[in-house]
Amino acid sequence: MINYISGKLIHKSPVKVVLETAMGLAFELHIPISTYETLPETGAACKLFTHLHLAQDDVRLFGFATPAECELYQQLNRISGVGPKSALSIISTLSIPSLVKAVEREESALLTKVPGIGLKSAQRLIIELKGKLRHLLDYYEPDYQAVGESTITEVENALQSLGFNARDVRRELSLLNEETAKLSSEQLIKEIIRRLYQRSK
Repeated sequence: MINYISGKLIHKSPVKVVLETAMGLAFELHIPISTYETLPETGAACKLFTHLHLAQDDVRLFGFATPAECELYQQLNRISGVGPKSALSIISTLSIPSLVKAVEREESALLTKVPGIGLKSAQRLIIELKGKLRHLLDYYEPDYQAVGESTITEVENALQSLGFNARDVRRELSLLNEETAKLSSEQLIKEIIRRLYQRSK
């Protein structure tokens, strides 16, 4: 399997790039908009993580700016009814943190903003992906929304002193909805403990 391709960026468009390796091989890769927005100027060095799509009458190479994008694409492709086009559309429309939070909070309305994703498809995504994408948040700076910094520090310190993993705690804090984020420190500590125990079952 090809993990990534590194070379000179020969051509780029919002949906496709051509990378030429040092050996003189030029690869055409299909990309999401989120990857296009991070590309360097044409002629510069570029590295993209890849997924090789093999179907009966279709062989295509897909490129992604980060391992998180690539892993998300592969997860989406495993879902019945979500093909390469829909998977790229989802990644192009929603940032990974937004998608993960929408799935974990079961916000199907947000998922239906993706072109080609109706209510039934959004509900299927939630059922298939819930609990499988939280680790992708580790690639990004946590977003604690309405939770104050002093509260975050207090909750993190308390839970770490109880032996909970700091990364797991931060991940759960970043997944809180606005209503839960307004709880007191004591209530938040109990809520995070409840969620962490629920995840470990």
